[in-house]
Amino acid sequence: MKWFKLNNMLGIAAFTILQNGLAYAIGLPPPTGKYHVGVSKHTIEHYNPHDILAPNNISTAFVATIYYPTLQKPDPEPQPYLEPELAAILEAQLNHTSGFLSTVTSTLQYDAPFLKGPAGKSGFPTLLFGPGGGGPPVAGNTILISELVSHGYTVVGLDHPFEQPFLRYPNGTGVEGVDIDYTSAEVLQGIYNTRLEDTTVFLDYFPKLVRKLGAPFRTTRIGSFGYSLGGAAAVGSIYDDDRLVSGLNLDGALYGPQLILNDTRADAKKPVLFLGSELHTGEDAIHDITWGTFPLWQTAYFEKPTVNGTTHHDFCDYTFWKTIEPTDPTTGPIDGNRQVAIMNAYVKAFLDFTLLGQDSLILDGPSAEWPEVVFYDDSV
Repeated sequence: MKWFKLNNMLGIAAFTILQNGLAYAIGLPPPTGKYHVGVSKHTIEHYNPHDILAPNNISTAFVATIYYPTLQKPDPEPQPYLEPELAAILEAQLNHTSGFLSTVTSTLQYDAPFLKGPAGKSGFPTLLFGPGGGGPPVAGNTILISELVSHGYTVVGLDHPFEQPFLRYPNGTGVEGVDIDYTSAEVLQGIYNTRLEDTTVFLDYFPKLVRKLGAPFRTTRIGSFGYSLGGAAAVGSIYDDDRLVSGLNLDGALYGPQLILNDTRADAKKPVLFLGSELHTGEDAIHDITWGTFPLWQTAYFEKPTVNGTTHHDFCDYTFWKTIEPTDPTTGPIDGNRQVAIMNAYVKAFLDFTLLGQDSLILDGPSAEWPEVVFYDDSV
């Protein structure tokens, strides 16, 4: 196989592959920060006897993928960013051409040197990320995660076995997901509960892992964010854990008693941002009424902007995939590159505000720079 760089238009690196004819591989949009992205995967052992998706309801481990800043430059020959088994499953689910996703590349660097600041410590916080329920796994959110890492953040993504379409452990073992009944409130609540438990288990173990790695990662004052069910769990996790200081939900319907209560117990008392699709106005049951009731009780910073032209899958890497092969019916008409820019801007602005104390006007209301983003008044 031989690679030839073709162009770098609109921030997308394109490459030609010559092998049994002409084909194309497209690179993910490069992050805009000054740092490169290192990756380290870890098995987190935890006996869970009430895992609703596991065989006999027992699971014994989950996977933490740590994305961190590094000064090491990427290999000039980028690699596919999805596991081939995962790529094949998602291609079938989203009507993509067979082999398409397995050729999409990234510049992630596994086990690259850590970026250390004064006294061996990092000057930026750690973030905890939860992927969508049943997929895509953490790797399917690489674009947003890489953007944050390029600006100095460390991001830890948690993947649970049996839930994601395919998950590979660091030792090479691959685990395929099970069929999930998304119409079952019991199943969804069970997955949500497992997410909260995984978060607590990881945060308890994280300082030990950092010492073992000799890494400069912060283990307190952590930001929590996620996509879909992972977004709901990211916000749900901040209630009873002082290690988490803010929560960000990307287009997730809410689960868990505190998130759906329509009274003062819903008050997170910490900054929260919801960023969602046009559906999530919260005006009635059709538009997710919890996005209407939850804001009423928040006493710390809260906003819930939506993005015109988006649907649910526009809040993960799928929105970029449609710019290459627009076959996914679960994304909206918004240009995928534009949606990537919107998510990068608003997620980073919120995290910079809540973790670094940096104000941003785009968090306060409509912006001429981002006219697609609509703010709602929940004061009445």
